[in-house]
Formats: sequence, C-alpha cells, structure tokens
Amino acid sequence: MNPRKALLLAMVFTTMGTWAQGVLGNLPEVDLSQVEIISVKEVEFGTRDSIVVDPVTGRADTICIDEGITSIKTIDGEIGPARAPRRAPSTDDYNQYGGLTDAGMQLASSGAYLYTYKYPSIDADGNKVVLSSMMGVPRAQLQFGFAKPNNLLIACHETITSNFEAPTNYNNEGGSFKTGVGMMLMYTRYDRLRQPCCLVIMPDYEGYGITADRAHPYLYQELTARQVVDAVRYGLAFYNSRVGTASGTFEPFESDWQSVSLGYSQGGSVALAVHKFIEENGLANQLHFAGSVCGDGPYDPVAHLRYYITDDGDNYNSEDSKKTAHIAGSVSMPIVMPLILKGMCDSNPLMRQHTVDEYLSQKFLSTGSLDMIEAKKNPNKSDQFSTEDVTKRYQWQRKYGLNNFVKIKDPYSSSDGSFRVYYTPAQVCEMFYEASSPFLGIGLFGDYTVFAKLQEMLTPECYEYFTTTSNFEDANGKRVIPTERGFMQDLHRALESNNLTVGWTPKHRIAFYHSSYDTVVPFVNLCSFVRNHPELSYYIKSPSARLSAANSQPSKVVFDLAKADVFINDINSKDDHIGAGKDFFMMGNKTGTSPDYELYKWVLEGK
Repeated sequence: MNPRKALLLAMVFTTMGTWAQGVLGNLPEVDLSQVEIISVKEVEFGTRDSIVVDPVTGRADTICIDEGITSIKTIDGEIGPARAPRRAPSTDDYNQYGGLTDAGMQLASSGAYLYTYKYPSIDADGNKVVLSSMMGVPRAQLQFGFAKPNNLLIACHETITSNFEAPTNYNNEGGSFKTGVGMMLMYTRYDRLRQPCCLVIMPDYEGYGITADRAHPYLYQELTARQVVDAVRYGLAFYNSRVGTASGTFEPFESDWQSVSLGYSQGGSVALAVHKFIEENGLANQLHFAGSVCGDGPYDPVAHLRYYITDDGDNYNSEDSKKTAHIAGSVSMPIVMPLILKGMCDSNPLMRQHTVDEYLSQKFLSTGSLDMIEAKKNPNKSDQFSTEDVTKRYQWQRKYGLNNFVKIKDPYSSSDGSFRVYYTPAQVCEMFYEASSPFLGIGLFGDYTVFAKLQEMLTPECYEYFTTTSNFEDANGKRVIPTERGFMQDLHRALESNNLTVGWTPKHRIAFYHSSYDTVVPFVNLCSFVRNHPELSYYIKSPSARLSAANSQPSKVVFDLAKADVFINDINSKDDHIGAGKDFFMMGNKTGTSPDYELYKWVLEGK
C-alpha cells in the first residue's frame, strides 16, 4: 500500500490524539555515511560583571551578565562526509584563545563550535527527505579544544517565517542573542558556575535550512517530532564517531549524561511532541531521556483556536484586575492562521484535498500573507519576511490599503485565475486593529501589536463553524470530534490529531512554563494538559489560583518537588507571548536561574 494512503487510513480510523504507528515511527538504523557536514563555525559569548543591590537586605553582589555572541567565524577544512578527520588546533589558535590571561580565560569559558549537518528523515508521505540541523559543541576551558558534555539538549526553535531565522543560518546578522535560538545555544557554554556544558542539537524544521523550497508542516506534531529525533540520532552518531579518534576530536559524554527536550512557543509544543515520540517508540534508554521543558506551547490546537473566538481578556489572576489585550473573535498574531491552515493542507493526510482559500477570506488573502510565507525560499534576506516584517506589512496596509493581484483556484479548470482587488485603508482597518497594551512590544519574538478580527479573516462558513459551540462540545461540556467528512470537519479532525494533551501517559518528567497573560499561545493549552492527565502528580511553584480560575486545578498536587511528575511554573510572568518568552529565558537575579534553566535542572534530577 502507498505510504500516504496507509497513513491516511490510520489517522482516519484511530482515536484522535493517538498517533499512527508504522509509517512515522518506523525508525531505520543510523547510517553514518548519510551525514554530511555543511559548515563549522566557532562562536564566542561575551559576558561582563555588574554590581546589583538586593532591595530588601541592601547587600551588594557581583553578577555576570550575558551579552550574547560577540563573534562567529568559519573554520575551513571541515566540509564533507561525517567520516572526514577534523583539523587539529594550531599553536596560533591556542595562543589567541587559550592563554592563561584573564581575557583568555574569559574567552575560553564562553566559546562553542557550531556544526551544520545534513541528515536523512521522512516527509508526510513517508518518503525520504534530507534535512539540516545545527549541533553546538562546547569548547573546553583554558585550552583550545572540546569540553566533555554533561548532557544533551534537544533544542526546539520557535515559530519563524523567514529562512534567515533558522538555526543553521544563525549568525551575527541573522540571529540575535535575544531569540530562542540564541538563548538555547547558550547551553553549550563550559562554565563551572552557571550553564551545564551541553551538546546542543537544534534542527531546522522541514521547510527551513536546506529545505527552504519545501512547505513547512506547521503544527504537524508527530512528523516534526520524528524529524527532530532523526536529527538527534544522526547527530549523536556523528559525535560519537569522532570521540577519541585523533588529536582535536570530540570528548566523550560524562558517564551519567541525560537528554532533555526544550523549547518555547512552537518549540514548546515540539519539545512535548519529541517527549511523546521518544517514549512511544522505545527510544528513552537509547537517548538517556530525562524529560522535557515546555514554554508557552500550542499543545491543544482546537482549544487554542476556540480561545481566539471566546476569550475576552481573562488573565485568570484574581489578584490582578487588569485584562489582557485580547478581544473575543480576534487573533493576536494574524500570520498564525495561514501558517496553521497551510501547514494542515500541505501535510496532514486529512487535508490533502483542501486548499487554504476554502478557509481564508478574499480580503485576508489579498494581504499577500501566503506569499510572505512562501518568500522564505528566496535566497536574499531582504526578500524574506520575518514575523516582525509581516506585522510591519500589516501596519503598512492599515495605512495605505490593499491593491493586489489575487490568484484564485478554478475548480473547473487546471489553471488558476488572477484578478486585481482593492480595499481602502478603512476597509483594511475593519480587519486589522492595533492593540494598545502594556503586555506587547518589540522584543524576543517580534512585535505583535496588530490583531485581526476572525470574522474578516475567515470565510463565512469557516467562521460560523468555529463560533458554533455545539461543533466542539455537547450539552454536558464533553468534547465533540466529528465523524463525518467535510471541509471544516476534516480541519477539525486534523487539528485534533495534533492534540498533545491526550492519547498517552507520560513516563518522564515534564516541566511547564506558561503565562496566563499570553494571548498568542493562550493558557488554555496548559489547562488542557492538566485536565487530561489527572493521573499525574503536580508541583506548582508558589501556588496561584490561575489553574483553579481556569477550572483546571490538578487533583494530585504535591508539595515535595522531588515527588512530582509535572512541575508548573505559572507565576513568573505577567506578560504576553513576547515578554513571557524573555522571562522564560532571561528572568532571574543571577544568570543561570532563569525559569528555563531551573526547570531543566529539575527534569535532570528525576533520574
């Protein structure tokens, strides 16, 4: 049977939330000859000392402030198959970077090597596809060479819309220190006082890196998890093949090493999907898997989209009367809708017969959003659109209106028709509006000050389906999943097939961070997980009433962190998605005590 048909039948006739087995979970033995090194770069992280004063005790202390990557340079002679030998460091290298002066020690303690490599995986049809990944290798302290990794970080990047934001394109121009990629890369640092000296494997999702010409299967969780796990398996095989074979090669892992999947936003859901995939395919022992750290991720796509319809600014915090910027019937990051719909139509077996224009209105299509998504395949950065660039385009359209050619698929012909559409600025402002909110601003993941009204974005049929409560729950509040076929029923089922909160019982630790003020990836995603896993024990840091206010209070709450299956940090941020992401990676009185690192350490302690 054709792999695509086999997968389609498996997904149609299995319970939603339970992944199909056999196609995506059929993992072949690693063939190291299929790993090819594309480039090797050497990076340095800058730091500086700063004096802080505790406002309570008045005590002064010196802390180390990260300033991100200060330089990246390419190392020649590394390109080729994985079996190629690595050049040994020269005396000049050692003198420049490994001397015993204070400056030399500072540089040596804050360096890493970035290997970009190709590896094989499969696409949505079960066919072979070659993808790209970055591997961050920690540099040794006080000498030019490699450090011994304590652990492996499976780093899952956030939503991007341009290829220059992809991990393998990370550099001084394309990636800021204050991005998810930049912050997760900091885990490679060899530093006895702070970060834990990890081997970091951070794949490009399909549709980015060397596959920028392909569609990105946005929120197709099992497929992305399989591809990430393949990047880890092949990356580890490459790393281990270079351990102790010659001068200048990699150092072996510490004997008690473990792996953790970690990410924020889309990366948070991918981290949880990787967790599920590893457990359900018997890879936990092979990968020394300890668990996952998941920040503000879209774990339940249906509840996520229903939030956009129903929420009117609730922050679930009884101590704070300030509402969020969200208004019922709106979406806080408009590009999310075409990303989800295009990702489903391009890759999900239930959606192959459908097209995006069945769901998105002519007015929204005329914004060129699909073209901005497709622009990632353009070779020049200036011709691509980051998420912030997309928002700036929407802001421009609010001011000047729309005057574009729009391609419409003709169902009675093999060709597409094009015609010019024009909308005045006032008509565009009926769809896009700018939120005035203390929670929003330019930052870690872009500027999401343009909201959109779903009634204007979606076709009338699509909007009516999403706003009809009985399509999603019965009279008793029980979740409804359609059994019949139809363009909206197929979308509903496709979204449910990517629900990470049902269909499995986690066996390893999970740490969640989620701001209840997040209007882009709402708090309901975390609430769904808690409601659907009453069998797990939960530790809630400085317990708040947010989960209770959302009718999601866990039935098993423990006060001994060591006895918890799930650690929830739900108090550290009162910001929307951008600010919450900053807090996830950077909040803390001292470097190394940010929520991501605190939760990461807790996951490791569950061995």
